[in-house]
Amino acid sequence: MSMFSMSQQRDVSRAWQAVLGRLELEVTTQNFTTWLKGTKALRLEGETLVVEARTAFNCDWLNQRLIVVVQRAVYQVTGEEYRVLFVPKGAASEDDLSPTPAAPEPAARARAVVGSLNCSYTFERYVPAEGNRLALECATALIGDSDFRISPVVVYGSPGMGKSHLLHALACRAANQGWSVACLNAEEFTSRYMNAIRRGTMEDFQLSLRSARLLVLDDLQYLAGKKGTLDELVHTIDAITNAGGHVVVGSERHPSEIDLPERLASRLSAGIATRIEPFAMAERRDFIERLSRDLRVALPSWAIDRIAGVEMPSVRVLQGAAHAAVTLQRLNQLAPARLDLELTRISIAECAPAISVDRTLLDAIASRFETTFEELIGRSRKPHLSAARAVAAATLQQHGRSLSAIASVLGGRDRSTISQLADRGRTLITAEVEARAG
Repeated sequence: MSMFSMSQQRDVSRAWQAVLGRLELEVTTQNFTTWLKGTKALRLEGETLVVEARTAFNCDWLNQRLIVVVQRAVYQVTGEEYRVLFVPKGAASEDDLSPTPAAPEPAARARAVVGSLNCSYTFERYVPAEGNRLALECATALIGDSDFRISPVVVYGSPGMGKSHLLHALACRAANQGWSVACLNAEEFTSRYMNAIRRGTMEDFQLSLRSARLLVLDDLQYLAGKKGTLDELVHTIDAITNAGGHVVVGSERHPSEIDLPERLASRLSAGIATRIEPFAMAERRDFIERLSRDLRVALPSWAIDRIAGVEMPSVRVLQGAAHAAVTLQRLNQLAPARLDLELTRISIAECAPAISVDRTLLDAIASRFETTFEELIGRSRKPHLSAARAVAAATLQQHGRSLSAIASVLGGRDRSTISQLADRGRTLITAEVEARAG
């Protein structure tokens, strides 16, 4: 005889406790505690067992992601193939539940989104280039049909390189496919976490994020040193990945260069970290042509060549230069001299703050190698100075400086020399990080 009886609620409750006992052994502790603990069997309706969960978030996750495991456990306890339906507390009565409700199609499912999405950022408007191709492929693979799925994905690079565009395009595509998505930057994550502590709503905060199938977190570098927030982020990542979800992180720096707890650093390093590099000249030209078409302005070839010929530190600066040319064209004021003046202004505005930052970095590197800034940019070939220059070249490149800009800062060396120095510097930096880890 089945343990379930329409006439005896006590038998239904007792059987569900036995199911929970089996599930506690079959799923991870994290999943059991987050999703199954505290659930309660309400009743049996025909062949459907209706079970109460704490929130709608829990129900959505259980009905979509864990239902096969749950129904198997029910069969093992009862010997009957019952269908299980999770409902939020107080949300359903016996009269408003059909015994066999059809699951909604993904396109019709309401999007569960935590945070805010900027869906003007799309994959169609994202310009593929050699410097962003790996990041783009890793992001699109997470929501496509490809077997190539790596998570977490860390996309890093200097400000203005298109990281946020890529992250929001991914989050919007996932949400449109019916995924539950959490899309936050570091400030929003911290603010929500602190508010949850102050208001005593930590459980709601955790459930809203840990039930996401995709977590997108931007500006990771701003969480450096925030122990409580970082610990919460570790638990959030664990809950999502243990449930088969994915995590994508944006950062201005590689995780190894940020003050992160070892637990978080190791989880991020288990995925893939890919740097977004500046456009090459042909890619800059393609970007300018696309942008002018979007703005319905035909820039002359000489203007496109002039802008593309300048090594811009970021996509954002390149966009600003193209906008300046488009505006001049609309005002019938576009001429070589006027465009050159605008490009010079943009270059000065962008490079002025960088000069101070670069000098601070180079002073720190010089101190690390027990030398001076003047010796660092000088011509001496002493081994420790050569190593210091290599690390300096690699570090400046990681901060988005072009080879020409680095060559200028490091005493006017040629680009090929700087390229070789940067390659050696990356090797030295990697060796030191591995030595510290060992």
